Parts: sequence; structure tokens; C-alpha cells
Amino acid sequence: MNRPLALLPWLLGFVVLDLYANLVPRLVGVAVPVWLAYVGGFFVLAFLICRYGLGITRSASLGLARPAGWGRWLGAGFAIGFGIWALKNGVFWAMGKFELVGWRDAGFALPLLGKALFGMFFAAAINDLMIRGYGLAFCRRFELMRWYVLLTVVVYALDDSWNEGIDAGNLVFSAILGLSLAWTVLRTGTLWMAIGIHWGGNVCYRLMSGFDGQGVPRLQHVLDGTRFEYAALAVTALMFPLVAWVLRWMGQSATGSVTVEGVRASDELRPG
Repeated sequence: MNRPLALLPWLLGFVVLDLYANLVPRLVGVAVPVWLAYVGGFFVLAFLICRYGLGITRSASLGLARPAGWGRWLGAGFAIGFGIWALKNGVFWAMGKFELVGWRDAGFALPLLGKALFGMFFAAAINDLMIRGYGLAFCRRFELMRWYVLLTVVVYALDDSWNEGIDAGNLVFSAILGLSLAWTVLRTGTLWMAIGIHWGGNVCYRLMSGFDGQGVPRLQHVLDGTRFEYAALAVTALMFPLVAWVLRWMGQSATGSVTVEGVRASDELRPG
């Protein structure tokens, strides 16, 4: 089979997953039973496309293997994501973006925290599997690992326009964040740190803003402006050197990396 024809089912598979992930919640709403059905439906759809459409029989091909240390990667990613978003909010407060006038009580905060921890994990997993996991399998299959970071950064930035629209500032922000997320996959061969970063950042965001604009802090006089967008970009850019340092500190760069020259035989795609 020539290369364009071999690429076609992969492109179609991604389009189906992307449309499902982004359109279905807008059509069915966010009631808990419906949302849980949506999450389950995504993973069933991803399995069917990968297993029967693309011949992917191993979860490791999509970055979902669980080697020794995967839980540490997930936890480290959560700490990085939560910490960077917390730092960003601290910078916003110091710059006068909002006035902090108090805190909501535990009866409000604890259910919100539980909902954020549960819901944002699956939201992060869906996005990372669809973009970075699917991209990992694609680049391995067609020997394009040297393009993995660039490819997934571009796709992630464009895909985020579903939520924020086509905006230069948001594209840059998504590209900066996507670089760190893709780098963790390239160096560990799994999605766990990327999922953790996404998860932690989203949990911090929900604690600040809630699901309906009401977060744990009580905020007043919230301002918008270009200077805050620049500050957000600057703080988010700190994530990449932090991720690189954490990976080096955890000693995973040499033992778990997916190099541009190839992948380990145990992780190769096998036809169904």
C-alpha cells in the first residue's frame, strides 16, 4: 500500500475521535450521568478505531503502558501542572488582576475539589490519548518520531481552538504548553506525566474558577488585559525547563526514552 493510502485511515480515525471529543459535550450537556457516558463512549470508540481500524493491539503503542515509575510520573506531572497554574494565579494577584476578598467554606470547597479531581483526570486523559497517544502510535508506525513534538504541538494548538477560538495569543499559549506535554512523552515513552500536568493544571483552574465561575477564592474586580496574557505566557514557559529538570532528576531520560532512531521491539506496532 502506498504512503498516502496508508495515512488515510489514521487521519479519518483522528477526525472521528476529535469530533466526538469536542462536539458531543456541546450537544448533550454536562449532567453527571451523561458526562460519564460520554467518557466511557470515548474510550470505547478509541479502542474500536485503534484495534479494528488501525490494527493497534498493544496499549503501549499509545503510551498507556505502566512501567515501573509510571505513578511517580503521574504524580510529578500533577505537581508541575498545579504548581505552574498556582504560580500564574499568584502573579495575576500581584499584578492586580483581581481582588481576593475571602474564601468559601469547606461545604463548598470539598465537593468542588472532589469533582475537579475526578472530572479533570478523565478530561486530561481524553485529550492526551487523542493527541499525544494517537500521535505517538502514528509517528512510530510511519517512522516519524523526529517530528513527534512538532506534530503534536501543532495539532494541540489547533485543537484547542474548539474552546478558545482562533486567536494568536491562545495559539501561542497552547503551543508553549504543548511543548512540555509532548516532551514528557518523548522522554518517558508514556502519557502519564503529560496526563498529570494536564490534570493538575485543570484542577487548579477549577478551584479558582469552578465549573460555573464560582471557585474556592472569593474574587472581585476581575480585570482583563494584554499584560495578563503576556504574564500567563511567561509563567507557562517556565514549565518546560522545570519538566526537563524533573525528568533528569527522576533519572528517566536514559531508561524510558523514545528516541528518533526507533523504539524498543516490545513497543512496536503489531498488525491485528
